[in-house]
Amino acid sequence: MPSTIEHLENLVSHAGDVAETKVELWKLRAAGKISETVSSLISVIAISILTIAALTIISIGIAFWIGSEMGKTSYGFFIVGGFYAVVGILVYFQRKLD
Repeated sequence: MPSTIEHLENLVSHAGDVAETKVELWKLRAAGKISETVSSLISVIAISILTIAALTIISIGIAFWIGSEMGKTSYGFFIVGGFYAVVGILVYFQRKLD
């Protein structure tokens, strides 16, 4: 029959194993959350870059189209720039209302 000291040694050994397992579990959970955050951040950055590139190309196309219709290319760029300036001003003033 095992003695009380052997039971205590087994209990301490198992407690140490449980503590190590919990530390490993916390590490794995942290790694999972970090990987989720990084992957979502990368996808947001990729979508933002593609959206900005598409908007830039479309804006240049519209500026050239308006400029060719008006007879001078620079007019198209001024009009598109003015449009973005007006939109920026409206967004700026709308942020204070919310």
